[in-house]
Amino acid sequence: MRFFILIGIYVLLNSFGQLLIKLGTQEIGSLETVGLQSWLNMKLITGIALFGMSFLTWIYILSKSNLSYAFPFAVGLGYVTVILLAMLFLKETPSYLQASGMTLVGIGIILMSWQGS
Repeated sequence: MRFFILIGIYVLLNSFGQLLIKLGTQEIGSLETVGLQSWLNMKLITGIALFGMSFLTWIYILSKSNLSYAFPFAVGLGYVTVILLAMLFLKETPSYLQASGMTLVGIGIILMSWQGS
């Protein structure tokens, strides 16, 4: 049970970090036309901080779990979470292939969670 909670924390930190980095970079615009001051927006800084916290969580997870189990579990769950967040906050629409892939990944996550029980 503790493994699933840690993976959930990792995935949420990582996914919201990715979302905030995306939102922050949308505010910045092109790299060629902005200065350093533009990079200091709260969305970008918060996203980087969440991403960093997810990395520290990941290190802890790896110290307690098998890489061959934790990595596919976290990546699969992260893939689905990022697409759902992009749909909710960025109004992105997944393609049918993405939706099919999310379904297959979801089935894989369920199967892996049964193995870990």
